[in-house]
Amino acid sequence: MATPMPYNGFWRIAGIFGKGDSIIATGVFLSVFLPLVGGWSPSILQHASNKMYDVFLLQTASSSPPDDIVIIDIDEKSLHRHGQWPWPRYKLASVVDRLKEAGAAVIVFDMVFPERDRTSPVLIQENLHRDLGVDIRWENGNWPDNDRRFAAAIRNSRVVLGYQFLFDDADGTAPTGCQLHPLKITNDAVASGWDDFVWKAEQVACNLSIFSQATDRSGFFNVSPDQDGILRHVPLVIRYNGQYYPSLALSAVMKTLNIADLEVRSSWLQNWLQVGDQSIPIDLTGAMLINYRDGYRERERAFAHISAADLLAKKVDKEKLNGAIVFVGTSAVGLWDFQSTPSDPIFPAIAVHATVADNLLKGDVRFRPHPAAGIEVLVAIVCGIFFVIAHVKLRASTGLLLFIACAAGLTATSFLIFSKTGAFFSPILPVSILAANFTAVNLLRFWKEENKARLSIRNLSRAQEAIIESMASMTETRDSDTGGHIQRTREYVRLLSNELKNDPRYSAILTDDLLTSLYRSAPLHDIGKVGISDKILLKQGRLSEKEFEEMKRHTIIGRNIISATNRKLGNESFLKIAHEIVYTHHEKWDGTGYPQGLKGEQIPLSGRLMALADAYDALISKRVYKPAFAHEKAVAVIRSESGKSFDPKIVDVFSRLADDFKKISQKYTDRD
Repeated sequence: MATPMPYNGFWRIAGIFGKGDSIIATGVFLSVFLPLVGGWSPSILQHASNKMYDVFLLQTASSSPPDDIVIIDIDEKSLHRHGQWPWPRYKLASVVDRLKEAGAAVIVFDMVFPERDRTSPVLIQENLHRDLGVDIRWENGNWPDNDRRFAAAIRNSRVVLGYQFLFDDADGTAPTGCQLHPLKITNDAVASGWDDFVWKAEQVACNLSIFSQATDRSGFFNVSPDQDGILRHVPLVIRYNGQYYPSLALSAVMKTLNIADLEVRSSWLQNWLQVGDQSIPIDLTGAMLINYRDGYRERERAFAHISAADLLAKKVDKEKLNGAIVFVGTSAVGLWDFQSTPSDPIFPAIAVHATVADNLLKGDVRFRPHPAAGIEVLVAIVCGIFFVIAHVKLRASTGLLLFIACAAGLTATSFLIFSKTGAFFSPILPVSILAANFTAVNLLRFWKEENKARLSIRNLSRAQEAIIESMASMTETRDSDTGGHIQRTREYVRLLSNELKNDPRYSAILTDDLLTSLYRSAPLHDIGKVGISDKILLKQGRLSEKEFEEMKRHTIIGRNIISATNRKLGNESFLKIAHEIVYTHHEKWDGTGYPQGLKGEQIPLSGRLMALADAYDALISKRVYKPAFAHEKAVAVIRSESGKSFDPKIVDVFSRLADDFKKISQKYTDRD
C-alpha cells in the first residue's frame, strides 16, 4: 500500500527546495499560473502595456520633420477667407492646380466626395427646373459643372482619393456605382491565408464615379483606436468583396514609388508587406504600429503645414512642394477631424495618414512580433521562479532591492530592444509577476512569523499562568483553608471587572489584556502569607493585636516577593498587576486600611476590586475564629461598608451581581 506523500515532501525529494519550500512552492505556482492567465491579455495588463509602449515611443521619436511630405491644411484661416466647409468643387480644383504647378509628386485627399456639388450652377439649374419649372439661360452656353471641373483637375494630376469602409450592412443592400482600386498581391498563397484575420468590410462610402474614374489610385482612411481611445495602429489592407484594398497612406506611397504590385511574406516571427525596397512589419490583421514623430507640441516639428488659404493666394514657396507627397485635409476645430495619439490627445487625422506614409517610405516602423506574447509569458515564468528562489533566502529589504533591480533590468532590456530594432516586448507581465511574487513571499513570511509569534505568546502565556499558579500554591500549602478562597476570589474579580467594563468611565481602562491580568494575578493576593509564621497563620482562634500586626506584614512580604521577581523580568512584566493587588488589597476607601493608608482613587483599581472580593469571601467562609455568614448577611455587610472600606461604584456593581457571587461560592467550596 502506497504511503501518502506529505505536502512538502515532493519538493524535498526533488532536491530543489528545503527550508521555506511552501513559500517557494507558492511562488512557483504564481510564476506559472499568473503568466498563463496574463497571456490572454486581461484588459488591465493590456492597458498597462499600451501605456508602456507609448512611453517607449515618445522616448525614441524623431524630432526632425521630413521634407518629402507636406500637409495642406484647410484650417481656421482658410475657412475664414474662403467660406464654410464644404467648399465648391471648383475651389478644390484650384487647390489641385496650384499643387501641380508647384511640382507635387502626389496629391492625397483625406476626404470623400460621395455626392454632387450643390453649389454647382448646373445642379442649381436642374433643381430649379425640377422643383419650380424655372429655366435660366447661361450666356456663355452650358451651365458650369463644378464636379466636372474638379474631375478634370484630378485627371490632369497625380491624385489619390480617399473613401471609407463600413463594417455593417444594416439595410442589407450594397452600394452601387463605386469604382475602387484594389491591390494586386503577388503572393496569393499567403494572401489567401489572411481571410480569417484581415478586416472584412461590408459596405463602402465611396466617391462619385466621375472622380474615381479620373484617377488610378484611391485608399481607405479607416482607423481603429484601442480600447483606451488612443490610436496606435492602422490597417494597411482591408478585404472587401473578395479583394484587398490599400489604406490612403499606402496607396499614396505606391503611387509615389510607381508600385503596381505588393508582396506579402510570412513567417512564424512576423508578416511583412513589401513596399518597394522597404519590408513593413504587419500583424495578422494587416495593420501596422504607427511611429509618431515628436511634434505634439509644435506641429511644424512633425510635418510642414501650409494653409490652403496661402496656397490659393499663391503665397507659398514652390520649393516646399516640389517632389513632395501632399496631403490635403483639415485641422479646423469646427470640423473636428482629430484622433487621440500617444503624442497628442488632439492630433489631426490628416497628420495620422502623413505619419503612416512617412513610416512606409523610410521603413521606420515599430512592430510587435507574433510570438511576443508567448515570449513575455516565458520570461515571466523564468524570472518569477528565479526571483522567488532568490528572495526566499533574503531579508525583506534586500528582496525589495532585488525586485527593483529585476524590474528595472526587464524594462531597460525591453526599451533597448525597442530602440534598436523597433520590436516591442512588454515588460509589464514579467514585472507584474515579480511584484506578485514579492508580495506573496512577504505575506507568507509575515503569516509564518505571525503564527510563530502567536505560538510563542500562547506558550509564554501558559508559562506565566503556570508560574502564578505555582506561586499561589505556596500559600495553599501553608493554609489549606485558602484553597477554595483563591479560586473563588479569582472568579469574583473577573465577574466584577467584566461588569465594570460596561461603564463608560472604565471601558478605556479595563482592556482585554488588563482583564486577563486581573484574573491571573488574583490568586497571588495572599502570597505574602508564606512569610508569616505557622504559629500565627495556623492559630486556632483570634489573633492578638501584636499577632495581627505581624499578619498585616503579609502585604509587604508579598510585595517584596513580586518586586524581586519583577526585577528579574523587567518592570513591565506580567506580574505588574499582581504587585498592585498584593500590596493594596487591604487598603480602604476611607484611608483606614493598611499598609500605606491610601484613600479613594489613590488605591489602584485592581486593589479595590480585590478588596471587595476578598472581604465577601472571608464573610461567607467558616474559619476557626468565626462562623460562615449567610450570603444575604455578607451582602448587607458589604453594602454597609460602601464609601468606608470599599469603592462605592464597585459596591453598586457587586449589588447587581450578588446572586452570581452566591453561585460562584457554591461552585467552589472549601475542602473538608
